Amino acid sequence: MSLKISDVGKILKTLNRFESIGEFNENLPLKIEIKKQLDEYNYLINLGNKKEIISKSFVKLNPGKYFAFVKESGNKIKITDLKELPKILSFFEKIEIKEKNITKEVILKHLSNAINKNEFIFFTNMLLALNQKIYHYIDKEKKALIQYKYKKNKIKFYALFNNLGEIEGELYPNRVIIYSPFQNSLNLIKEYSNTIRFEVITVLKKEIKPLFEFKENLIDLKA
Repeated sequence: MSLKISDVGKILKTLNRFESIGEFNENLPLKIEIKKQLDEYNYLINLGNKKEIISKSFVKLNPGKYFAFVKESGNKIKITDLKELPKILSFFEKIEIKEKNITKEVILKHLSNAINKNEFIFFTNMLLALNQKIYHYIDKEKKALIQYKYKKNKIKFYALFNNLGEIEGELYPNRVIIYSPFQNSLNLIKEYSNTIRFEVITVLKKEIKPLFEFKENLIDLKA
């Protein structure tokens, strides 16, 4: 059985169902921003699109943006499993693009019409990735970005979702292996696996990385 990127697309379409579940869902990682530390244990935190809150943590937290699990219980909020947002997301969120399958022609068109530094860096990174035979598929409506690469008898892919977070995957002719740093995300994927024509194997993996890491500094001055 030959593999096509459309097979990955069907899997990701199933996973994209989670984007409509709702922003504040205890079963999905949420984007949060730790604004600053107020005192020894209290932090100013932004939860998704909600207003800022003050939350207590006995573990030191560094300011920054993360995927995390958030649970509400009465007036208390518990935040666990923090994972720093990938750099690619900060570029992706600011890009306006209608095309989904990103070909070399699409990249060059956007580069020639780039209106700011962010767009130029974003599409230049895509061009560099293409030189390594790493392709991109974007669905701005679903807030999803996919990187994929063909290897012998399999397709490797990396996907970034607004709500589900990051996943890695390996698609073989009869099965797909999906990796996530969040067990709850894997449980949801397993729940919907009967809609995918492949056998679905889920694996907990703490370090999820893009196939191509976007860089802000495109020229290595040390070389």
